[in-house]
Amino acid sequence: MSPRRVCLVTDELYPFTAGGIGRVLHNLVEDSLQRDADIELHLLFPSNATLNPREVEEHFQGRVRAHRAAPRADWETSIDEGGVYPPPGAFTDTSCHAQSMELLLELRRLESEGIDFEVIEFPDYRGWGFCAIQEKLLGCGLVGARMVVRLHSTAGMLAPFERQLPGREHLGQYELERKALLDADLVVAHIPGVAELNCSHYGFARGWLDKVIREFPPVAPKRELVPLRGEGEPDLLFVTKVQSIKRADVFVRGAAAFMRRCSEYRGKAVLACHVASAAYLAQVQALIPEDLRPRFVFTGPSKDRDALMRQGIVVIPSAYESLNLTAYEAASAGATLVLNAACVAFAPGSPFVDGVNCHTFDGSVEGLVDAMERAWRSGALHPVEWTADAPYWERPQPKPERTGNPPDERRPRVSVLITNHNLGRFLPETLESIADSDHPEIEVIIVDDASTGAFDHEVLAHIDEAIRAGDSGVKLIRNPVNRGLPASRNIGLRAATGDYILPLDADDCISPTFIRMAVEALERHREFDVVVPSTGYFDSDEARAQRRFIDYALFIGDCPSLGMVANRLACATSLMRRSVFERIRYNEQLTSYEDWDLYLRLAHSGSRFLVTNALHFHYRRRKGSMITGVNRHRHLELLYQLHQGLPRPLPAGTQLAMFLLLAQPEHALHAATTEAVSTAAASEAPLRYDVVDKVNRALKRVPVVHRMLKVAAAGLTPEGEEVRPIRYSLVDLLNRTLKRMPAVHPRMKQVVRTTSQWGLSRR
Repeated sequence: MSPRRVCLVTDELYPFTAGGIGRVLHNLVEDSLQRDADIELHLLFPSNATLNPREVEEHFQGRVRAHRAAPRADWETSIDEGGVYPPPGAFTDTSCHAQSMELLLELRRLESEGIDFEVIEFPDYRGWGFCAIQEKLLGCGLVGARMVVRLHSTAGMLAPFERQLPGREHLGQYELERKALLDADLVVAHIPGVAELNCSHYGFARGWLDKVIREFPPVAPKRELVPLRGEGEPDLLFVTKVQSIKRADVFVRGAAAFMRRCSEYRGKAVLACHVASAAYLAQVQALIPEDLRPRFVFTGPSKDRDALMRQGIVVIPSAYESLNLTAYEAASAGATLVLNAACVAFAPGSPFVDGVNCHTFDGSVEGLVDAMERAWRSGALHPVEWTADAPYWERPQPKPERTGNPPDERRPRVSVLITNHNLGRFLPETLESIADSDHPEIEVIIVDDASTGAFDHEVLAHIDEAIRAGDSGVKLIRNPVNRGLPASRNIGLRAATGDYILPLDADDCISPTFIRMAVEALERHREFDVVVPSTGYFDSDEARAQRRFIDYALFIGDCPSLGMVANRLACATSLMRRSVFERIRYNEQLTSYEDWDLYLRLAHSGSRFLVTNALHFHYRRRKGSMITGVNRHRHLELLYQLHQGLPRPLPAGTQLAMFLLLAQPEHALHAATTEAVSTAAASEAPLRYDVVDKVNRALKRVPVVHRMLKVAAAGLTPEGEEVRPIRYSLVDLLNRTLKRMPAVHPRMKQVVRTTSQWGLSRR
């Protein structure tokens, strides 16, 4: 019988990197290897990690296999049997999303080589598990693996305790971390309070705790006899990290106040640790009273850490810790501990008990001074007691869920709602993409919103004739007057008979496998309501046929916080359960953002989304779409309307820090709302269009030259693209040419982006 394969994803590992997370992971691996369990352990590193797979394998004496994800160039797509996966440069929500995709692709590569994992464990920070979890839930790969997230400390959890102004990257990471935690098969917490705190912080339903297991990891070797402190005055020690969340400022203030109160104390205050922020270090040093400066010593990490701690009083004033390995190492070394009882890692339920094996305080400077005095004056305390649990992966895994439907089981019907207004020239291709679907039970409903074009009338007349002749299963509804897109969708909903609904604009297309994949995923996982396809933009039929996309729109799904200022929820086309429309409909008062509005209300009402990693929705870029009329002022008006439709109070876990993006100075707001508008339109205007528009405006100041260039370029416009400005066709042609030169295209794009940003900042 082959061993169970376990893959641990990390960028931290002792002794190659500093920090407690790497030590905990190292201890877990060593502990599992010592038991000689029937486990084959693998380690997977992101491409930017400093860890060397060969060195790691040698450290564990060849008993662990290590892999590094292959890096991809900014605009390098990946293609396999699952479809086209977007390049790293396409991810504009957070760089963590691109890293998550990179890790997924490496896991898929290992899977293709026959390395099938029973367990894949991700850290909670950066949300790296997001893409792999979605891939499994959708049945696209890794289906036999148990997707696990271990609670260390997400950026979202740390944010309330750190001195920082959240930016767009941070807010995207917050949602990615939240989504990975929510959708994982299993969550591992080291101590009880951490799971409850995450549940409350992210606003999860209490049922989320049912998939959390609590396992205390191997933290430090326990000595049978704790050595007594030697002669001489014990120093006050800060040995974690000079970082705002670790509260070095509280340590310095408390130590100075303690020295003032207990004038007979002659010891020093020693900060022997790594420095995470030089600016914060300068702030901390400035807190030291001038006359006490000689008694405050700042060093790097001590070479003999155990000896230093054994002779001192170790103070850990951290505001938040999920475990804090240092406290256990200090206890094992024989240190006297002073701990912040307001920190969940030292709260009741942890191995630390005030007055028994440590001294605790309430988080205030005054409380710390009292605890320092007790620690200095009191005698020896009892050792700290703990027991490490064997890791979950050594226990048999539950049987995998059933995938797919039995051959004779009824296939759910999908109603595809196509809304059309003067887009008849694209309608045949859209219908063809639906006909290519490998899901057998589909009804197509076309709602024509009073089109006025002669070509539309001709196309619709042919469809109407086929319906009357019984040669078409399409339903055609023709609005007598123009009702608008949201109203037309609601009209189509009333005519739909399917179990699932898929809205589709008349000029867009879907992949052949999307409907079947989405339906089967929602049939397997009843807790989800929506499947969101990642989107690739095309500007010609040839480009779509060859899957050459000129831009991308990628989503997180149910992200109720970031979704209030940027559409990271879903594109216009997503497959949804019909039941969601029993409680929610499209807002007919909106003339734009109707899809954003619908998905935001669904997310705030508790609906959960799945998101494809491969590109399954093909969005046609064309001039004159509704979104092109949305400027900055209109964008903010529409956001206000979206927020009026949200339930009050807002769901627990909603982070209003997102609105800091709208409270920025005017020039910064312009950049933020420009990005938000492009997100709502799924990046409607790529950077090259912005640049060529600026060039065009400059040329218009020289009318003779402008007219000559326009006439000269007119003949170069591809047939069928007359609706687009000539300059867009030309710059797209140039862009496609540059993409054939991988060494040139990303550098050129970076130069243009940097120049554009510089120009904005100089206004």
